[in-house]
Amino acid sequence: MIKDILVSLRIGEGADTAVDYAVSAAAALKAHLTGVAISYEIDIPPIYTEAFSTDFLETQRAEGQKLAERAVSYFGEATRSLGVNAEIRSIDGTPGGAAEQIGILSRLYDLTIVGQADPDRPGAEEVIAEAVLFDSGRPVLLIPVNQQKPFSAKRILVAWDGGRASARAVAEARPLLAHADLVEAVVVDTGRSKKADALPGADLARHLARHEKTVELRRLVPASGEGIVDVLLREVAARDIDIVVMGGYGHSRLREFVLGGVTRDMLERMTVPLFLAH
Repeated sequence: MIKDILVSLRIGEGADTAVDYAVSAAAALKAHLTGVAISYEIDIPPIYTEAFSTDFLETQRAEGQKLAERAVSYFGEATRSLGVNAEIRSIDGTPGGAAEQIGILSRLYDLTIVGQADPDRPGAEEVIAEAVLFDSGRPVLLIPVNQQKPFSAKRILVAWDGGRASARAVAEARPLLAHADLVEAVVVDTGRSKKADALPGADLARHLARHEKTVELRRLVPASGEGIVDVLLREVAARDIDIVVMGGYGHSRLREFVLGGVTRDMLERMTVPLFLAH
């Protein structure tokens, strides 16, 4: 069950689609929602510290606090509008340091929701998503910048390749799968499979059947010039999918998070919420 949700508040002016979605999810799942607001500080290498005056640093810190307060206000209005039980956690720090703190904080939540990075509104969303994915041991749900629909888990697509990350994502997503009318397991056939005689995803279908969930299996072959993400996004549109579940690929070395190519491409191009686990 998903009963304790964390959402990272987007700092700045205007609407926050991740907050709007998280509030609708908390209302639908009858979950508690915690918003984490970041008051960003400038990341200045020690060698350059003396180049910035104390007044400048204080002004920047005050501006960061003001933007965080606006995000908290937006969160408060959104949660009150749907009667969601909510609270706020505040974090001060540089983008990288704050992301690390959120990654640690999210270990004690069933799900963390983060907005997609917006190229028109610079922020730390992608770094935060990576920190949660690699550092928390918990799933992260990424919300597209242009998401309009409230939370729905009626139609779920599982991008299945039989790997460890995919298995972990399915296990973490089971509370959402329980709400679904359609669970579609998609295997993108890139021609690399060593078991051509096996039905892709059959083992997954048998596994979920034991959890009283029927799975529709789909083996999709990329058209000429198509990549894996092209195939998945085409299927998402064709089947009116609400959420995509997939393994979050990549690694973390010396606190530097590095996403795999398919995962990063999906984060940049996703059209519906993306549920990731590592």
